[in-house]
Amino acid sequence: MEAKLLEQRTSGSEPSKLPYQLIRKITNDFDKGRILGSGGFGTVYKGVYEDGREIAVKVLHNISGVDDKEFHKEFDNLRGLKHPNIVELVGFCHEWEKELAVFEGKQVTAERLCMALCFEYVQKGSLNKLISDENTGFTWHIRYKIIKGICVGLQYLREGEHPIMHFDLKPDNILLDENMVPKIADFGLSKLFGEENTKKTMSSAGTW
Repeated sequence: MEAKLLEQRTSGSEPSKLPYQLIRKITNDFDKGRILGSGGFGTVYKGVYEDGREIAVKVLHNISGVDDKEFHKEFDNLRGLKHPNIVELVGFCHEWEKELAVFEGKQVTAERLCMALCFEYVQKGSLNKLISDENTGFTWHIRYKIIKGICVGLQYLREGEHPIMHFDLKPDNILLDENMVPKIADFGLSKLFGEENTKKTMSSAGTW
């Protein structure tokens, strides 16, 4: 199954639904060493497939007020975004998982909703990480390339069939690939989880 899903993910097809058990596997059972960042909406892990290919997995908190209909509606808006200056959505997980819990001193079986959004893994990390590094120096050409790419990406988000307002654009949410092409991340989450939860996002590695 993993090979089939990976083939779908790399063939340019629509983002696919990923089983919760696969999410657990590629994040090494949500290993703390795989955490890329965390915040009010959830935790971001680095996911690694068996063949070494990587994705970024946002495991979302179960925040009150977000129902199945809202999640799928927002996912449908995000799945249609295809642009070189936008971080690509490659998959999602929305699955009820049974687990043991203790209630009034007794073990009971409870159901927990597991939600995750999976994005391409962007190698060089966040713009904030790079500009904070004293050893990093950008030529004027690279600076212009980054600024232009951000503007073009924002224009694409705002002028699409379903316009998306970012609400929290900052250097932490601008990722750079190996060619220094900027990619906008964390768009759409404020609409789904609330602006305040989105603003709490902190990135330790910036590679998502």
